[in-house]
Amino acid sequence: MEPRYVVHTVFREGVEFFLLEDGTRAAAASAPSLGNNLFLYSAGLPVLEPIAFADFLKKPTSFGIPLLFPFPNRLRDGAFTFQGKRYEVNPPRHGFVRDKAWRVIDTGASVSEGAWILSEIKAEDYPLEILSQFPFPFTLQTTYRLREAALEIHVVAENTGQGDMPVGFGIHPYFRRPGRGSVEVPARKRWELSDSLPTGTLLGVDGAFDLRQPRDIATLSLDDIYADAIPDEDGLVRCRLRDEVTGVQTVVEFSAAEFPDIVVYTPPAPRPAICIEPNSCPTDAFNLHERGVDAGVLVLKPGAKAEWNVRIFSEPL
Repeated sequence: MEPRYVVHTVFREGVEFFLLEDGTRAAAASAPSLGNNLFLYSAGLPVLEPIAFADFLKKPTSFGIPLLFPFPNRLRDGAFTFQGKRYEVNPPRHGFVRDKAWRVIDTGASVSEGAWILSEIKAEDYPLEILSQFPFPFTLQTTYRLREAALEIHVVAENTGQGDMPVGFGIHPYFRRPGRGSVEVPARKRWELSDSLPTGTLLGVDGAFDLRQPRDIATLSLDDIYADAIPDEDGLVRCRLRDEVTGVQTVVEFSAAEFPDIVVYTPPAPRPAICIEPNSCPTDAFNLHERGVDAGVLVLKPGAKAEWNVRIFSEPL
């Protein structure tokens, strides 16, 4: 009998990627050398935006599930101040790990653990690209696990330096946009934006911004940051993308304590994608933090760690 869970190492167009399989129920693939991007996840139907591999290779940071660390989204003027000192960064968006090569630490497959791959990146391996502008040594490890047809993402960041380090993390999944369907994000507030940057003020959701009940994606045009999410009885927040054509919904499940903010982004047509992005802090969080705004920035002491978990799965409506 063939094992239910397997991990394959595949080379295509000179790129090594790892294919995780849950029998015929689900499959996922990551490319450690391309930002450790998990660029494919299907569970009967594609969960992520379907893309040709050649198109993914052209711009791997714009498909799949880019990992955003040590800050998600944009920093005002490409700079931030931390503990009284100013730092300039380039690029000023989405951190430093989504376009770097990661190292595979281990892979495995079993009935109890599913199929999984553990990869890591160390800032010290990129002295010019990372440490010269963000002088806070760190190690970031990510485990992708396929189990019971669900994709589990477990991330651990460690401050390996000698001083305090500001930290934010997020994922930027590009989900397949249904031909007809709705989005539900159970959040009571959103960040007020000016030039796409938070002012520091939280607003109540109303009108076109209220996603607490399913909203038709045909009328949705958003690039906004939600907060104050409402957890279910088990304490987890669940955002839902419903496909009325296939009768299937994608669920993005996480802890509000780990991810206080959720970005909802609708890429312009004709791109068939929609983004529901759990973030540990909002756009420009480091600068908000320096202003005294509670923006969810974690300050890791030397040797301290932070962890984040997301589970993504499909289920019938």
